[in-house]
Amino acid sequence: MENNKLKEDVRFLAIGAAGANVAQMMEKKGYKTYYVNLAQQDLDLVNSPNKLHIKNGEGASKNRDKAKEVLSESIDEVLETLDNQITEKYVFTVFSLGGGTGSGCGPFLSSVIAENPEKKVGLVIILPSKEESLQARINAYEALSEIIPLKNSLGSIFILDNNKRKDKLSINRSFSGLFDSFINIGDVPSSIHGVIDIAEQKTLLETSGVAMIHKVAQNEQSNLLATVNDGIYATIEPNKKIKYIGLSQPEAKEDKSPIEISSVIDVVGQPIDTYMGNGNTETVLYLGGMSFPKTYINSLAESIKSEQEKAEKAMEDDDISMDDLNFLANRKSTVVIEKEPEKQMSMRERLLASRNKSKK
Repeated sequence: MENNKLKEDVRFLAIGAAGANVAQMMEKKGYKTYYVNLAQQDLDLVNSPNKLHIKNGEGASKNRDKAKEVLSESIDEVLETLDNQITEKYVFTVFSLGGGTGSGCGPFLSSVIAENPEKKVGLVIILPSKEESLQARINAYEALSEIIPLKNSLGSIFILDNNKRKDKLSINRSFSGLFDSFINIGDVPSSIHGVIDIAEQKTLLETSGVAMIHKVAQNEQSNLLATVNDGIYATIEPNKKIKYIGLSQPEAKEDKSPIEISSVIDVVGQPIDTYMGNGNTETVLYLGGMSFPKTYINSLAESIKSEQEKAEKAMEDDDISMDDLNFLANRKSTVVIEKEPEKQMSMRERLLASRNKSKK
């Protein structure tokens, strides 16, 4: 079937342990996956031949700079491996924003893969819960600051929010089911009302910005619209900016009225275009090209700032100061060195530059 062709052209690239949890659920539904990690112990838990241990990695212990440093030592080999192994057009990199390996390596690897004009890279990123450590929240904020400038070069970005449920794995299960339902919406007999075709599905997947997929078992409007803000994703911004809406629902029955697209627009905003069709027994809603959750990001920043003084006190050294007496090293050179022409940065230099930038 046509949709199976689309499914065959999708790959989930998991970076870190949390990303692997999501990817394994996608693999159970028949999607191709690949796993990358600094920690061999985490990779050993993944029952798949499609995995790569980053050389000299022992884990990142929530240290983004450490993850970047280890990756930089073998970045060319890692990229060559990924280029050879991942041949699909649609690549969704999956990683947690709160950890070290995923948040440290995920944005950079996504950006490099997206430079290939034959690829379209989307993200499935996971926000830490408010109960997680200060370091996890700082990691999330820094990772988002690297992702947002990339958004126009990427496709759909799904932001899963661990604050929405206590059972984090259930969020992963729900996402895998939602994504699979969207891919399969065209697997129905011919309908006089038509279906969302594969070209429209590709447009939705390729649309830059934040995306969501929602569904209900029947075409029950109130239940579907309630999931828009009460689902597994970061809460949408109140600005109602959206590029595309895709809505697939069962054939209308006498006892069930179809969902009106106008009711969806009332909740999420007026899009550039809408794609309407009929599916099996599920109603599936795809929202594409929405704004990043600025409200959440501001709240995240405030939660970090509120603990800054306490954290800085914990990090203070004992009250011992030492003078810098290395006057030989500090002596200014009188030798004039001519500037060499600027050369193109290697992948390793680009990665290290991103690490140094985050320190400023």
